[in-house]
Amino acid sequence: MDLHRRKTGTEARNELTEVWTKRLRAEAEAQMDLLTGSDDRGLFQSDFYSYRYFASEGFLPGYSFPRLPLSAYIPGRRQRGGRDEFLSRPRFLAISEFGPRSILYHEGSRYVINKVILPVEDDNLLTTSAKLCPACGYLHPIVGDAPGPDLCEYCRTPLDHPLRALFRMQNVSTKRRDRINSDEEERIRMGFELKTGVRFVVHGDRPGRRVATVHAPDGDELMCLTYGHAATLWRINLGWRRRKDKEVCGFILDTERGYWARNQQALEHDPEDPMSPRTERVVPFVEDRRNCLLIEPSEHLDVAVVASLQPALKSAIQVLYQLEDNELAAEPLPTADDRRVILLYESAEGGAGVLRQLLDSPDSLGKVAREALHLCHFDPDTGADLRRAPGVKEDCEAACYDCLMSYYNQMDHGLLDRQLIRDLLLELASSTLKASPVAVNRAEHLRRLKALCESDLEREWLDFLEEHNLRLPDAAQEFIEPCQTRADFVYSDQSVAIYVDGPDHDQPDVKAQDTRITDCLMDQGYTVIRFGYRKDAWEELCGRRGYVFGHS
Repeated sequence: MDLHRRKTGTEARNELTEVWTKRLRAEAEAQMDLLTGSDDRGLFQSDFYSYRYFASEGFLPGYSFPRLPLSAYIPGRRQRGGRDEFLSRPRFLAISEFGPRSILYHEGSRYVINKVILPVEDDNLLTTSAKLCPACGYLHPIVGDAPGPDLCEYCRTPLDHPLRALFRMQNVSTKRRDRINSDEEERIRMGFELKTGVRFVVHGDRPGRRVATVHAPDGDELMCLTYGHAATLWRINLGWRRRKDKEVCGFILDTERGYWARNQQALEHDPEDPMSPRTERVVPFVEDRRNCLLIEPSEHLDVAVVASLQPALKSAIQVLYQLEDNELAAEPLPTADDRRVILLYESAEGGAGVLRQLLDSPDSLGKVAREALHLCHFDPDTGADLRRAPGVKEDCEAACYDCLMSYYNQMDHGLLDRQLIRDLLLELASSTLKASPVAVNRAEHLRRLKALCESDLEREWLDFLEEHNLRLPDAAQEFIEPCQTRADFVYSDQSVAIYVDGPDHDQPDVKAQDTRITDCLMDQGYTVIRFGYRKDAWEELCGRRGYVFGHS
């Protein structure tokens, strides 16, 4: 009887294991189908996915769960026995390549993007609104019918009227065309007018951005750097560059059948693509999250100077940190005609973590500037013009493909001139970077920390960090409830609690209490660093904890 019970229990466990194995296998296959786009439930797929959401919030590696690309349906040529195909492009490329009435060339044939694949479950077209700052390109999404903010949250510049009827770009469908008229070819030659907006996010109680200022040897501020982890980037397609009325943005979309109108100014019907009476003018956009860095010169610079500085810094960062050309992207903000801010973002999925490193070391930007001088054919020490790259026979007068020019910045080739940025790069090469762990500059953050200090010794410790240009703590006098203690300072990202102890902490009973608190904090995952009142030991202690305080 006992043997029979044991056998029955073993069989039950085996059956339960088999059931769970099948369930887990089915779930894994469904997830893989969603990620690879092989799910045959339809062309439209929601980009929301639990693992991808956790990756965007920093709980999982982002490169393992990338955002889905956009796809274009290419109908097979039946007379040749061809199969239907799908072309996939990254979102920021698809907003132009898969734009309304754009032309695709595929296997010797031409196809027109004539239709967007709408979700079948939506009766009404889902659109949104947003305001873009005209001075810095900062993005301000608007919820519902609210008017939105009047001032930019980043630079406090008055905002213009909002962009309405923003339509999130979906997968598209194409139609083969044997002939393309001259109007279509001319629009394609000029391309679309694209705008980029950036918005920093906040992860819980952690700041969404870090700020650093770059100072010349004489103390003058050269530029401000703002880093955002997993910042939101929007790329918006306002219409054809050569449209008649620049104030009219977007394209006319059949909200019932998904067809794009042939002309964005007037509702012209294509006999092959009959449109329903339900039409709406929409502005397509795509959204993604990237680690980004905003570089804002303290003084207004000429458009050609900023246009030349952008590829110089980008190329130098790639060489210094051994990045591929497609792992880092650069754009001017707010527009290419009004370049006030340089936007650098890590275009590789998951990010390489390079841009954050630029704020972690005081001399990081100086190293980048020296490399930029070398790439621009200047001596990094003296600034002497070397005229050409090593191994090249011809001199470089303004720009060449060994310094500033590349395939990606062809539209800027007429502006590029390495001579314009020589003096600025020499200043940056000898500059010092003062970083703050929060969204305000270092001087203001230091003032706020000092205001929270409870003793002069704590203020002297902050002065010591400032004197040696070490990292400042994120917060002061933060209460840690599980251990019923108030840490003098906290480095949130590293989970480090700092105590600056006075002479009274030499007493045996106080020492015992400190030991109890330290043990409790370590159980909670904190690293505890205690600084005594003997200041001559502070420098050595900080040197041994470079991962927390950085290096002076």
